[in-house]
Amino acid sequence: MKGLNRTQLKFIAICAMVCDHIAWGFVEFMSPLGQVMHVIGRLTIPIMCFFVAEGFRHTSSIKGYIKRMTLFWIVAVLPFYIFFGELYEYRQNIIFDLLLGLLLLTVLENKRFKLWQKVVLAAGLFIISATVGGWVIMPMLYILVFYYVKDFKKQAAWVCGLTVTLEVFLIVAVELNRILHFSKYDWPWYDKLYFLGFMLPLFLLKFYNGEKGKNIIGKYFFYIFYPAHFLVLAGIKAVLGGVTAYEIYVAVHVISLLVCIAILFIVLWAKPSRGQIGTLLLVLSGCIYTFGFLVEITSGNVGGFYAATLIQYFGECMLMIGFTMFVAEMCHREVPAFVYALEILCGLFIMWMLLTTREKQFFYTYIGINEEGPFPRLVLEYGWGFTVFVIYLAIICAACIAVGIVSILRSKGVERKRILCTMIAISCPWIPNFIRATGITGGYEVPCLGIAGAAILVGMALIKYGYFDSIALAGENALSHGQEGIMVIDNHHIITYYNKRMEEMFGQLKLKHDAYKNKTLADVFDGKLKNLEIEGKMYEMRVEPLSEGGYTQGYMLWMLDITEHHNMLLKISDLAHKDSLTGVYNRNYFVSLLEEYFKDGGMGSLFMMDLNSFGRINDKFGHQVGDDILAKFGEVLLAQGEDTIACRMGGDEFCLFYKDAIETKELESLAIKITSEFEKSMAGEKYEGITSVSFGIARIIEATDRNFERLYSNADKALYVAKNRSNNMWYIL
Repeated sequence: MKGLNRTQLKFIAICAMVCDHIAWGFVEFMSPLGQVMHVIGRLTIPIMCFFVAEGFRHTSSIKGYIKRMTLFWIVAVLPFYIFFGELYEYRQNIIFDLLLGLLLLTVLENKRFKLWQKVVLAAGLFIISATVGGWVIMPMLYILVFYYVKDFKKQAAWVCGLTVTLEVFLIVAVELNRILHFSKYDWPWYDKLYFLGFMLPLFLLKFYNGEKGKNIIGKYFFYIFYPAHFLVLAGIKAVLGGVTAYEIYVAVHVISLLVCIAILFIVLWAKPSRGQIGTLLLVLSGCIYTFGFLVEITSGNVGGFYAATLIQYFGECMLMIGFTMFVAEMCHREVPAFVYALEILCGLFIMWMLLTTREKQFFYTYIGINEEGPFPRLVLEYGWGFTVFVIYLAIICAACIAVGIVSILRSKGVERKRILCTMIAISCPWIPNFIRATGITGGYEVPCLGIAGAAILVGMALIKYGYFDSIALAGENALSHGQEGIMVIDNHHIITYYNKRMEEMFGQLKLKHDAYKNKTLADVFDGKLKNLEIEGKMYEMRVEPLSEGGYTQGYMLWMLDITEHHNMLLKISDLAHKDSLTGVYNRNYFVSLLEEYFKDGGMGSLFMMDLNSFGRINDKFGHQVGDDILAKFGEVLLAQGEDTIACRMGGDEFCLFYKDAIETKELESLAIKITSEFEKSMAGEKYEGITSVSFGIARIIEATDRNFERLYSNADKALYVAKNRSNNMWYIL
C-alpha cells in the first residue's frame, strides 16, 4: 500500500523534534535558520497527538497505555529540565501534554461516569494543562479532533481553525502585555508566528495508509529516545560551553536516580508477587538515598548538608527493612513479626539521634564544610550513635547474606541464578564504600555506581530470570495447567486472572475486559447457572467472593469437572427409575410422572400393550430370545418422541402415554407406527412372525379421567377387546 505508515510518520516527528531542540540549544532564535528549524519542529506535536488518538482507539489495555505514558513522562522530567534550564520554569514536557489528552479521552469514553462527572474531570484536566502544561491546552484539543472527527477534511479544518485561533490569541496577549505588563516575557507580536507550523503535518497525515510498518528498533523507541536525546544535547551544550568535573559528577548521579525511578515503576507495575513489597522497599530506599546525596552535593551550607544527611539515613533505615523482607521472601524463610518491629524501632532510634545530634551529639560530634576542591564537601566527626548504626547494619547484612548463601547452595537452575543475581544486587550499594576507602576517588563518594548497578541487576532478576517469588510462579503455573477452570474478576466484572483451562472452555479471553460481555459468564457470576455442559463434559460452577478487611474485592469462579460424578448420578437415577432390560421407565416412576402431569391439567391417551403368545416364545426358544425381543420392543417405544412416556408394567406388558392426543386418527397412526417398527426390528433379528402387539387405548375425555387407576382400568378393558379380535389390532375406549 502506498503512502506513509505509522513508523515512517513517527520518525518524521522525531527528526522534526530534534531539529527544533537543536535550534533551541544552539541557534539564534530570530535568525532565519532558527525560525525555519522551529517551524519544522512544529511537525512533531500534531503527529504525536494523532497517534495518541489512534493508540486509544486500538489499544488492548487503556490502563497499560496510561501507565507507560506516565512512566516515560516522569523519566523525561529531569533530562528535559537539564537541557532547557530555566526556560520552561515549572511547565512540563510534551509527554505530559499527551498524557493529559489520553486521560481526557479515557474520561469521556468511560461509560461508568455520569455526565456531570465527565464535565468536572475534563475541566480539571484542562485547568492542569493551562497551569503546568508545556503547550497549553492545544495538544488536548488536537487529540479530541483526531479522535472524534472521522473525516480527514474536517480534521484538517478543525486543526487549522484551532491553530489560527491560538495564533490570534497569542498576538493579542503579547500586545496587551506591552500595555499591562502582566507577564515577564516581553515578546514582539511576530515572535510566535512559527506556531502556524502546526498546520504543516496535515500534508503528511493525508497520506497515512493505516499500516503499522516495520519497526526494527522497538515500540518504545520514541519514549526512550525522548529523554535520551535531551541528555545528549545537554552534554554537547556543556562541552561547547565548558563543562566542569562537578557538573559531570552531578549529572552521573542524576542519571543514577532516573535509573532507580524507572526500576521502581517496573517493579510497581509488575504482576503482583509475594516478593514485590520487599523489592519495592529496596528500590524506593535507593531512590531516597540517591536523592539525599544529590541534595548534599548541590548544597552550599551546613543546613542543606544536614537535611541531606537525614534523607540519606532515612533511606538506609528503610533499606534494612526491605532487605530483610526481600531476602525472606526470595529464600522462602519465615521471619517473625518481632524482627520487623525491632528494625522499625532501631530505625526510629537512629533518626532520633540524627535529629538531636546538634544538641546531644550522639551521632555526630561535629558537622562542617570543606571548601577545598571543585565543590563544598561535608566534614563529619562520628559519635557513639554512628558506631551503633554500623553494628546494626552489619548484623542485618550478615544474617541476610548467610541466608542467601544457604539458599544458593540448596537451589538449582533458574532459581539459583535468580537468587545469586539478586544477592549481588543488594550487595552493590556497599561497593562504593570500598572504592572510596582505596583513595581512587580522591575521597569523593560515588554511590551512583552501586545504586545503578543494583538497579540493573534487579532488572535482570525481574526480566531475565522471572519474578522473585518462585513459589508464586510455580503456583500460578500449576493453576494454569490444572484441570479446573479458574477466573478472577473485580467488583466491576473486569477479568484480572484466568488460567489456560478456562480459555479452552470459553474460547479467547482477555485480561482487563468485562466478563459480563459473555452472556454465559454473566449468568454464572449472577448465580443463574450452576452447571454447564461443554463438549460432552459436565462442569459445576462455583463462585466465591474474595474478601479482605470485611469488604468484597472481587469474585473467583471455579469450574470443576464433575462429568464422572454426573454420569454416576444419572446411572443411579436410571437404576431407580428405569427397567434394566428394556430401558423404559418402571411402573412406580411412570405412575408418578403421570400423576404430576394430571395435576397440571394434562390431556392425552394411555396405550396398554402386550406381546401375543409371548409365553410360547420362552418355552420354545428360551428366555434369552424372550429377553432380546422385550429389549427390541423397548427400543421401539423409546423412539416415539418427546410427546410419549413409556414403561414396562411387568412381564410382556407395556404402557405408553401419548400427551395431548385423543383424536382417533392420531392414536391409530401411532399404533400402526409402533407395530411396523417392531416388525422391522424382528425381521432383522430373524424372529419374524413369532409374536405381535395388541393395543388397548384409553383416552382422557373428562376431568374425572385424569386418574391413573381409572385410565389403566379402561385401557385394560380395551386391550381385552383387542386381543379377542385378532393379533396386531387395537381398540380405543
